[in-house]
Amino acid sequence: MSLQENVTEEDLMLNILIDEGIELDAPAKSHCSQKRKAADLECEDNLKEKRSLERDSESANRYRRKRRSKKHLHVRDLGGKAMIPRPNYFVGIQVSNPEIHHVVKRIQEAILRKEPALCTAVVPVPTLHITLAVAHLPDIEYIGRAAEVVDKCGSIHREFFNKSASLHFSGLKTFSNEVLFAGIQESEVLEEVQMMANDLEISFQELTGLPTKKGFKPHLTILKLSKDFKLRRKGMSKISSTLYSDMSDTVFGCQIVRGIQLLSMNKPKDGNGYYYCSHQLAFDVPHSEADDHSECCRKPLSVKPNLEKVSQLQCIMKHEKDVIKRKFHSLSLASLSSVFGKANEPSCKTDDSDSLLKTLLVVSFATVAIIAAVQGMSSSK
Repeated sequence: MSLQENVTEEDLMLNILIDEGIELDAPAKSHCSQKRKAADLECEDNLKEKRSLERDSESANRYRRKRRSKKHLHVRDLGGKAMIPRPNYFVGIQVSNPEIHHVVKRIQEAILRKEPALCTAVVPVPTLHITLAVAHLPDIEYIGRAAEVVDKCGSIHREFFNKSASLHFSGLKTFSNEVLFAGIQESEVLEEVQMMANDLEISFQELTGLPTKKGFKPHLTILKLSKDFKLRRKGMSKISSTLYSDMSDTVFGCQIVRGIQLLSMNKPKDGNGYYYCSHQLAFDVPHSEADDHSECCRKPLSVKPNLEKVSQLQCIMKHEKDVIKRKFHSLSLASLSSVFGKANEPSCKTDDSDSLLKTLLVVSFATVAIIAAVQGMSSSK
């Protein structure tokens, strides 16, 4: 409430008399002085309150900005330590060459024939890509700013990639025997990709305030155990080299760098099974690779064992079962008694019984082994 609203007509008259130099009696002077002091105090209080509200508002805005830009500092684990939120977006180069897809699929099928339990660890062929940078983008505003970062960093390297630059993939390697990937041959193109990845990481760190991953290691992931944490409970904490050692020198083919994409890790895949693309910067390169993905992306992995071998094993198992049945039916009560402990029988009968028992045991063990083999192969169909 302002000073003018609190001043009455009497106060105004007193002020005029004072300004004109007209002397007032003591009570009038005292009354005027008290009124003025009260009004001044109220005005001062109002001004302090207004400034306090402005400071509170500014502080709240500053807190909101800080919380939005450093959101990870407000997420804490059970020990009270600050946790960095998991990335939900990444910038990548799509690997779309069907030739590479065919080779990757063939390797995955060969590994799964040897170890069917790894079926949950394979990377779907339609999602093959090279990761350049990752980030946690909490809302649509950050996604828009991340798209601007992609355009800015991509434009710096656009002139180089407009010359139809290609990456060549060959050889199988691992990260700590937990991730199996195809290597990328050293080249001028790979060096340019590494520089672009470094630019993206620096820009994303400035955007989000979050630390970035240490060092860019270009690779094409084929299989990784982290896709299924239950594998560790099954005793599969490493990818055995025996599963891929005979394919370690495989040549996959080459991929033209057509552009860079801002991709979502959590949103549903598109109609082709690839990551949801929030933004893309395309380079000016001719489209020369094949578009037929009917054999590599639209057909599931074929990990069925040889049906002819399964049929042969089933026939052998049936035959062994019949042999066991005939053996048991041919035993008389007397021969069974001699088998299970009549020591006073003639030695010839004991020898016959021991021989018969050994035959039955061998056949039984063989049958159990065959049944286990057939069940294991059938479970991978």
